[in-house]
Amino acid sequence: MRQDEMHGPDRAPTGPGRAREARSNDIGVLRAAREIFAERGWDAPVSAIADRAGVGVGSIYRRYRTKEELAQSLRVYVIDHLTQLARDCVARTDPDQRLLEVFFRRHLAELESPLIPTLGGHLPRDPEVDRATGDLSAALEALIDLARDRGQVPDSFTAADIMLMTVHLRPRLPTTTERARELHERYLDFMLMGIAHAADRTERGPSWDEWYAMWQPN
Repeated sequence: MRQDEMHGPDRAPTGPGRAREARSNDIGVLRAAREIFAERGWDAPVSAIADRAGVGVGSIYRRYRTKEELAQSLRVYVIDHLTQLARDCVARTDPDQRLLEVFFRRHLAELESPLIPTLGGHLPRDPEVDRATGDLSAALEALIDLARDRGQVPDSFTAADIMLMTVHLRPRLPTTTERARELHERYLDFMLMGIAHAADRTERGPSWDEWYAMWQPN
């Protein structure tokens, strides 16, 4: 996958008409793949993704040669989304707002479920995924540095803490989507309260390499 294809995952497609249409269709397939993998796990068939996206299976395989290639592109798409979200929070959050609260509330509103338990361990390392995670690490570090300057997180808080918190915030719950979101918001409130009262804690937080090894064990 070319690097320029995946940056700014939710931006409106630009360029010639066919290119815009192809990009729009590609985003639709990636969103459908995320939903299907979240609902049915790694063993979900590509045909289910095609049905959800409203395209033919053949059109997916013309774009992605294998299910694994589709999943790698999905990982880049989601990571780039989180990177842009972190950058937006740094650039646009008012000084009196809690940066992590803005980040996590937008994360809950904009993304379905974390891909760590869904895709982790099923895919080999990929240079484009490594590139995307490097960008994400830098964006999250900038977010944490600003939050630390504002006295909103303890010194031991790390970028990997944010990624692991996204997993704990989004477990798959056997209830309706609306009720699940209500519960996710409820436990986010508790989590944010914990961060606010953790300023004196000195335990060593997880490193980025430790988180990446959990997400990409191969």
